[in-house]
Amino acid sequence: MDSHRFIDLDKDRGLVWHEDFIVLLASIVRPRVYVELGIYHCALFNRIIPYAQHLIGVDINPDAERYMQKTANTRFVLASTRDFVKQLESEGLQVDMLFIDADHAKDAVLQDFCSYLPRVSPHGLILMHDVHPGNIELTHPEWCGSAYLAAEELSRCTDEYEMMTIPVSPGLALCRKRKRQLSWMEPRPVSQKCYSIVAICQVYNEMLKGNLERFVKYVKPLVDALVVYDDGSTDGSYEYLLSQTPYVIQGVKNDFANEISHKQILLQEALKLSPDFILWLDADEVLSANAADQLQSLCAACIENQIDGVVFHEINLWRSHTWRRLDSLYDVGWFVRLWRVTPDIHYEETGPGLHQRPYPATIQRLHWSQDIQVLHYGFSSEQRLAHKYLVYQAHGQSGYDMLDRLISEEQLVLEKVPAALFPEGLWMEEEKPVPLSWEESLAYVEKYREEVFKPQVSIICLIYRSVAWLKFVYEQILKYTDMKGKEFFFVANDATDEVLGYLNENRIPHYVFHNTPEQQSEWYVNRVYRAYNFAASQARGDFLVFINSDMAFSPGWFDNLLKWYNGGNCITSRLVESGKLPSGLYGIEKDFGRDIDFYREEEFQTYAASIAESRLENNGLFMPLLIRKQHFDRVGGYPEGQVLDGSDIFHPVIAQWGEACVSGDTVLMQKLKHHGIIHQTAFDSIVYHFQWGEKDS
Repeated sequence: MDSHRFIDLDKDRGLVWHEDFIVLLASIVRPRVYVELGIYHCALFNRIIPYAQHLIGVDINPDAERYMQKTANTRFVLASTRDFVKQLESEGLQVDMLFIDADHAKDAVLQDFCSYLPRVSPHGLILMHDVHPGNIELTHPEWCGSAYLAAEELSRCTDEYEMMTIPVSPGLALCRKRKRQLSWMEPRPVSQKCYSIVAICQVYNEMLKGNLERFVKYVKPLVDALVVYDDGSTDGSYEYLLSQTPYVIQGVKNDFANEISHKQILLQEALKLSPDFILWLDADEVLSANAADQLQSLCAACIENQIDGVVFHEINLWRSHTWRRLDSLYDVGWFVRLWRVTPDIHYEETGPGLHQRPYPATIQRLHWSQDIQVLHYGFSSEQRLAHKYLVYQAHGQSGYDMLDRLISEEQLVLEKVPAALFPEGLWMEEEKPVPLSWEESLAYVEKYREEVFKPQVSIICLIYRSVAWLKFVYEQILKYTDMKGKEFFFVANDATDEVLGYLNENRIPHYVFHNTPEQQSEWYVNRVYRAYNFAASQARGDFLVFINSDMAFSPGWFDNLLKWYNGGNCITSRLVESGKLPSGLYGIEKDFGRDIDFYREEEFQTYAASIAESRLENNGLFMPLLIRKQHFDRVGGYPEGQVLDGSDIFHPVIAQWGEACVSGDTVLMQKLKHHGIIHQTAFDSIVYHFQWGEKDS
């Protein structure tokens, strides 16, 4: 391009006046959903954050995400504008303010406008940039392009929207989607709901049990929004929900007994969306086939008759998808599912405990309705029954009514559920389940015991020659880590007889790994990477946490790693390092002892508390590392050594002595990034690193 076509925006700020204008507009309109197509460095996008409930930035350049301010209501989508509109359709989102600023070619702008118009809410705004270039130079494709021709063509249409262009270079077109001038006189589309309904749901590892995809498919189309509390899922439920709804609350630990406090959190989040009604369901439930027609009628009846809540009957499917159980209290379940939102709606008590009243105390006047029924899949397979039985048993439930009836079939009475009650695609022809003996029921429960109680997290440490460091790091882990739901093990990596003897004599969890004699002659780090890959293959947890044997920990180090997990990242701690070696990005060089005999633990803990801050930054050092096992396996784990500089990271050439190389840790992060997994550092997970612990022993 000719040099005279370059424009210095720092000197010519007049070309970005639209940013101030759009920010002011957003502060007045306060869009619920703001979407920006083509975010570049997020100069505008980040300024809209205070004024929108949910913001989505779309760009085909993965580097654009680095500039986005990470908040609970921002979301980056790496996709073309054409692909993302399909995602919008699947999520059912309506956009209140759309800024089109991606490809400036006429055809591309027309394509974006026409594709996204159906997803814009009535009287929502569409803004198009670069539609009034001030001179011929600005019509170059690198600047305004031919976007102005798209605006010219679109301005001829007036039936569905109105449009005008601010004639100040580079130009901004404002479009309002409407059929009537006054928004409150706008006729409602036939399919539009009269009453806003928000569904709330608590989930824990529902992908594993096969419930979640069915729930989202059949419940989300019935409501205006879906708000979910994920109670520490590790099976992919959290990641799946993030792709389906912007309203996901992440619980760091599974806390089954605190379901009422979780419902209060859900209620508070749902109320932020200003619904007329709240629909409460569990992830193993869907509504009967007539729900789409009946929900609005029930809402209208509640308003007309001053009813607070509607009670639905629950159909418990038993070891099948179409047979219901009738005996042993299985057909007497009626639950308050639809709640009318009032100014004072709230729970009075949110303490721990099972079987508390699941709806707010302010709901007093109830209506029992058979117009809608709840199809409950929680008992529909041996796996789901075993999960319920074992979890309730672990929480102290006992006796027939409170526990054993979950699997006992001594009084079994079943009835075929009419096909008309099932939403399309859920009914199937099945043989009637044959009653099982008590012994047969217990047998299938035992089959799933390991699945129910397997650890969610595996903490992994290599050890090879120092019993002193082994004892130290093991004590540190047990002292500063809540081990509920976790396993810890060492990998004895070509370990000495002394180390192996200590591990065996003290029954410390461990695996033994041997490199071949040829491998043992290579760089030591090659053996380290192989051992970590071996450890990952043995780990039972859904998450892996790799640590070094020369580390000391602070309270909350693990919880503050996990709380930052968002489905698209791996997280490392912030290290305070002894200074034996130079530290790296975000590391702090401060000596609290360069050996365990001289470790000043209290001083470090005080210092760790003083520097901890609730903050997450991209990149950083490499351990401790929390990573989803599925992500680690997807990229093939660590390379088996340092990688020759310039070689293919997915088919690496392992560097030899004296060759320019890239560390295996760096290559792992590069492979993860290629798959959309970002390396980030948690500034409130503080760990002390002695550096060269066993090597200096």
